[in-house]
Amino acid sequence: YFNMVAAWGGYIFVLNLIGAHAAFLVLLGRFSDKVYMAYTLFYVVGTALAIQVPVVGWSPLKSLEQLPACAVFLGYQLLQYCEIQRKKNKLSRKDAFKLRIQVAVSALAVVTLIVVAVTPNGYFGPISSRVRGLFVPHTKTGNPLVDSVAEHQAASSQAYWQYLHILCILAPAGFVIVLFRFGDASCFLFVYAVTAYFFSHKMVRLILLTAPIASTLGGIAVGRVVAWSISVLIGEGEEEEKATKKGGSKADGKKEGKKRKEKKSSSNSHGLSGVTAIHDGFVEASNSTEGKIVKAILAVVLLGSLYMQASTFKDYSWKISAGLSNPSIILKGQTREGNIIKVDDYREAYWWLRDNTPEDARIMAWWDYGYQITGIANRTTIAD
Repeated sequence: YFNMVAAWGGYIFVLNLIGAHAAFLVLLGRFSDKVYMAYTLFYVVGTALAIQVPVVGWSPLKSLEQLPACAVFLGYQLLQYCEIQRKKNKLSRKDAFKLRIQVAVSALAVVTLIVVAVTPNGYFGPISSRVRGLFVPHTKTGNPLVDSVAEHQAASSQAYWQYLHILCILAPAGFVIVLFRFGDASCFLFVYAVTAYFFSHKMVRLILLTAPIASTLGGIAVGRVVAWSISVLIGEGEEEEKATKKGGSKADGKKEGKKRKEKKSSSNSHGLSGVTAIHDGFVEASNSTEGKIVKAILAVVLLGSLYMQASTFKDYSWKISAGLSNPSIILKGQTREGNIIKVDDYREAYWWLRDNTPEDARIMAWWDYGYQITGIANRTTIAD
């Protein structure tokens, strides 16, 4: 978090993403002392470090874009207080719920009074045009500079494939797998995936936010396929089946004592009997000799396909990285005589700004040159 604060304005996304994850855990009923301690330490330590950066200052406690994470932090303190009181006084679930409502209403009243008191003094900063562009149609943010930049347009399917390639297929598969194994960690992957896709769909430049989560989900999908294929090829399923049969023979006596209870429960699950029959038939077919051969062939095909796709993806990654990493300030040109020359005007102009302007000067330039002016000329632009 602190590293992104010092290096890039995208730290706001990191802050709010972790805050959204913490809030989502509360909605799922997964709030605990462990979760409380983790988020509290993250917010306190992270904010203490962030305000040390001169450009950021006290914006984590003033900017409307960063206050949602602060609201989650305050909410966690109230929830922890209610949990302490519940354990101390041994409150029932109903009484604990009433306590939470009372504390929430009281806290909301106090926060409302504070907001009403400080808002007229201009304490809260406005929402930036770039953030507004994520929630309103493009070219309608009210800032002509933001509206004119191509990077702020909505992303297309071609852009996703250009930057993510095969992950456009693997990531959704991994997302589905995560849903079937839902916990605190997988909940973070879920929140990250939904948030990153929403914002990247609104603004093409934010596709870079989907790279980490797409890689993670794609790795989960590939790992599952490889693990299943290897288990089929080395016969792990057969060993488990033998162990199951061996244990089943010992448990036959116990099963007879439970037949009456099973008859009663079977009447309740009559609606699922068809699904159960299909599942049992599929398992029986897959465990037959022909089924094992089919699974082995499928495992070999999957492993071979993954190897070919991995090789293609590796070559594509090197190719696109070379295209994105080449310097764009020194260009190649050709004279009328056909001679190849280097056009070095941009670098010379940036060095001229560095050597002939005051250190606190602000340069009026178009958005596209902002990073180069900052990095090479060491000057700030008006757009910043």
